[in-house]
Amino acid sequence: MIKERAHAKLNLNLHIFPDLKFKKETGYYPIHFINCELELHDDLSLEKQEGRITLTCDNEELSNDENLVYKAALLLKKEINNAKLGVKITLRKRIPIKAGLGGGSSDAAATIRGLLKLWDVTITPSQQKGIIDSLGSDIFYFMQGGLCEVLSKGESVVKLSASLPKLWAVLITPPTSKPSTAWMYKNINTSTIGLSLDKLNTLKDGIVHKKKKDIINSVHNDFEKIIAELYPTLENIKKDLKSSGSLHELIAGSGLTIVGFYLTKQSAEKAFINLQIKYKNIIWTHTK
Repeated sequence: MIKERAHAKLNLNLHIFPDLKFKKETGYYPIHFINCELELHDDLSLEKQEGRITLTCDNEELSNDENLVYKAALLLKKEINNAKLGVKITLRKRIPIKAGLGGGSSDAAATIRGLLKLWDVTITPSQQKGIIDSLGSDIFYFMQGGLCEVLSKGESVVKLSASLPKLWAVLITPPTSKPSTAWMYKNINTSTIGLSLDKLNTLKDGIVHKKKKDIINSVHNDFEKIIAELYPTLENIKKDLKSSGSLHELIAGSGLTIVGFYLTKQSAEKAFINLQIKYKNIIWTHTK
């Protein structure tokens, strides 16, 4: 049996550039992210079985090939081309679903990593890229993990040499459905994006010099404006986090989780205890 942890991600900086030529050629706007992982994680157990791929998630058996874990296992098996290979996957979810934290993509990356070990096989970088292209660009980051710069369509992932000082966070996910990330990219106002690269430089400098306040004050997300317009009630969550002592509030990825940043474990825990009375889907955690 192989066990893997699938950590949530946090985009400390998320910049999208209105390059229409690039979008016409690739279907995507070019991006420039600084990503880190959170201690918050899902757990996967992978056990060999003959021929079949099965997935149990939180005690419910799933066989939907649209599930990224199941789909990742199917694609890898097809690439290896060995009908005898099989796996029983047990997934325990902790990362909120469709919340901007990359939980599904992280689970898929953990599945690929785990199966390569379990089945004792190797694939070429080209084969791996083909599988990930079929699953979603976030998975390129999760195959690397840690503090990284993510560029282009998401397939260019560069590990940063500096380490991120531990930041504490309270995450609140509202019980509201949202449009897909693809819809967000399609409908984002191109006049409002790619304008805040000064924050990227401040963030990098803060990381190098371990200045937590500079890091927190320079977090940024180009999706903030469109999400705020679609969901004005999220402002109430931000206000509650600020009142609880948060130094800065940020929408995670394409939403809808709101992240409040704290300097210490004690301040984050206190905020969590106070806010859990009002919010059901609330987590406190820290950067890895």
